[in-house]
Amino acid sequence: MTLKEIEDMTCNTLTVKQVAEFLGKDPQVIRDQAEREPKYLGFPICKAGHSYCIPRIGFITWVKGLTPIVAYAQTGGWT
Repeated sequence: MTLKEIEDMTCNTLTVKQVAEFLGKDPQVIRDQAEREPKYLGFPICKAGHSYCIPRIGFITWVKGLTPIVAYAQTGGWT
């Protein structure tokens, strides 16, 4: 999975599997870190029951090293 593919998605959230594929990591490593200390992942992650999801725009913001307000503007938030 590429950043362009993630940017072109219309969904609001990504799965741990999608993010792991992009990062070249095992999905369980991301789940384990999210359980122990999610702040060290660097990107936002949400837990619902036993499942995790990652806000797509938040993840893109983290990958690009942007501040949230710049990412919002670049995604058409102020058109």
